[in-house]
This record gives sequence, C-alpha cells and structure tokens, in this order.
Amino acid sequence: MKREITIKEFVGDLLKRIEQAKTIDCCKEELKTFAELARRKMPDEKISVDWKDA
Repeated sequence: MKREITIKEFVGDLLKRIEQAKTIDCCKEELKTFAELARRKMPDEKISVDWKDA
C-alpha cells in the first residue's frame, strides 16, 4: 500500500531500523527517492563520511 509520509517520519523510521540492526532492503526505492530529493534540495550541504570499501 502506497502512502505519503513526511521526510521527518521517513528518516525517523530509517534511523530506528539502522539502530536496531534491521535490514533496509525494504526501503530501497524510497531511499533512492530520498537521495534524489536530497540532491535537488541540498546540493551544497556538507556531510562527514567514512567510506568503507565492500
């Protein structure tokens, strides 16, 4: 079932899943949508990253 939620709700649920070590595979398409939104709305914001090679 598709429904609209706020970015705040989405990120809150996503962070909760990550903290509980749950898979985020369920949110793959939503993460892509979120990433595109972030790229459009926050193109010059900075974030500190620690990339790990797979």
